[in-house]
Amino acid sequence: MHSETEAHKLDRRLVKVEKDGYVQYQGEVYKVSLIIDPHEIVGINTKTGSATRLLARDLKPIEFSESSGYEIIDRDMLDISDETWEKVERRYEGIKPILNGASKVEIEQHAEQMNVHYTTLYRWYKEYRESGTILGLAPRKKGPKPGKSGINSRAEAIIQEMIQKFYLTKQRPNVSSIIHKVFNQCKQENVTPPGKNTIRNRIAGISEYERLKKQGNASIARDKFEPKPGSFNAEYPLQIVQIDHTRADVILVDDETRAPIDRPWLTVMIDLYSRMVVGFHLSLEAPSVTSDALCIANAVLPKDQILLEHGIEEEWDVWGFPQTIHSDNGADFRSESLKRSCLVYGMNYMFRSPGVPSLGGHVERMIKTIMDETHNIPGTTFSNIFERKTYDSEGNAMMTFSEYEKWLLLFLTKIYHKRQHQTLGVSPEAKWREGIFGSALHEGVGYPPKPSDPQTVLLDFLPMVMRTIQRNGVNIDGLNYYDQSLRPFINQIDLQTGKKKQFIFKRDIRDISFVWFYEEVNQVYYKVRLADMTIPRMSLWELKEIRKRLKNAGTQAITPYKLAEAYEELHEHIESSSQKSKKARRQLQKIKNQEHSKQKDPKPIVKTEEPAKAGDESLWDDDDLPVFD
Repeated sequence: MHSETEAHKLDRRLVKVEKDGYVQYQGEVYKVSLIIDPHEIVGINTKTGSATRLLARDLKPIEFSESSGYEIIDRDMLDISDETWEKVERRYEGIKPILNGASKVEIEQHAEQMNVHYTTLYRWYKEYRESGTILGLAPRKKGPKPGKSGINSRAEAIIQEMIQKFYLTKQRPNVSSIIHKVFNQCKQENVTPPGKNTIRNRIAGISEYERLKKQGNASIARDKFEPKPGSFNAEYPLQIVQIDHTRADVILVDDETRAPIDRPWLTVMIDLYSRMVVGFHLSLEAPSVTSDALCIANAVLPKDQILLEHGIEEEWDVWGFPQTIHSDNGADFRSESLKRSCLVYGMNYMFRSPGVPSLGGHVERMIKTIMDETHNIPGTTFSNIFERKTYDSEGNAMMTFSEYEKWLLLFLTKIYHKRQHQTLGVSPEAKWREGIFGSALHEGVGYPPKPSDPQTVLLDFLPMVMRTIQRNGVNIDGLNYYDQSLRPFINQIDLQTGKKKQFIFKRDIRDISFVWFYEEVNQVYYKVRLADMTIPRMSLWELKEIRKRLKNAGTQAITPYKLAEAYEELHEHIESSSQKSKKARRQLQKIKNQEHSKQKDPKPIVKTEEPAKAGDESLWDDDDLPVFD
């Protein structure tokens, strides 16, 4: 029985530290008088007028009043109507000249082209700055009421299918024909069709780069939009960052047996202006949306906690949301939820064209730098078999997962960030500080806004699944989850489609013992645990491994009892064979990594009444297949 419900209210407010701006500190409001360094500022208490030194890590954003109109910024992205998204994106396009430092004349010309007064652009810009997110541009008091949705999700999918299949082709059909095809497909599937303007707006939202490339003008697109080798640089910190994955050139060992397990995967994000590493994620799992999410979260948040966990006394004063994230075309980077999450925080996504490696040169050189240093660690695999020659990588392996992560942090914070960069002429750390705080020759851009709630950042980037809610909860991957927070939405009907309503759920595949349910009326995420509490905590890869073993054993019905029994057997097998099998040792280490990550997760709690006990008759009834990004 569940004794309490854990809930998390989304909070996308940002802590903005700028001269003459306002912040909250220990319940009091201060006006920023002086920014000393990344750790301290001087603030003037608005009540007493006294000046006080304030620790930057304890600063909070100013509370919004109930009538401020910013309630939409704490909604899940998919809970915002299609119409509202269109207005938000149009307004964001409108303020881009202001964000890019255009002159007043240029801004007035831009406003005239948009058929609005230039003061309207400045008002939108103010709303964007005050809210700290693109959702602050949503029309006040005109957005949908909580519980309303935009166009049907299938209709949205049909629009995208028709655009990809027919519009973005060398035939280049007109917009009217695409509208006709969308309507016909909706009619065939008995789906409520979207409005014509909705379809036009989707087509208008396609970048000129993508349109040219898909319609047979790839060379024109490349010449017009893609920078040439050596020209892809940034003018200030976080203007452009690059992200990429690699398999580290080192064999790690098990924490207890010190036997070889596997090479880890490393995800790295680098700032092009300063060459600072702004974020990373280390894992034994192959790259996925989850590893992207954790790397981005690490990048935008302060690094104090991870340095403290590894006992490293060094500074890594880098945080904030990049203006543009540049990546390759990997499927994980193409995730719709990832793209929309980036948009919410004002981050644009730019993809590297296949066959043009020069556009990823900065992050690839950074990764090579890390790997060159990794080759000095016992157990290295080097870059290839010719370099490795007769070296016994497994036989010489000595570093555990946590030890390699600490080595990586030490190398980044104490060596790479501090030594002179050949291209820059100064260290990445010095270049970053110059870009933020300025110098005698250059004006800095100031403190990057800091997220006020790390858990919201992670939730925004985790992969999503849409599900109906049954009498026994929600079913994902054949597992039933139940909590009393689901009770009011059991078998709820979508008034637009006449079918059962689908709700937003998110999960971290490292621990599938719970999922997060987004309750749109109160705009809160509830932690919903497995209905059968005898099923142990496990990761998604463990679940797949267990089912494979049960299937090979000829088990027909995979009941909760069989699942729990198989889980124990799996771990006994891994433990007993850890000295014999490299694969088993790798699996054992993954379990330990996941247990460590679970202990670090923030757990805000809202106590509620005792939930009703879920029945068993439809425990394994998966009403539809998982649809993760």
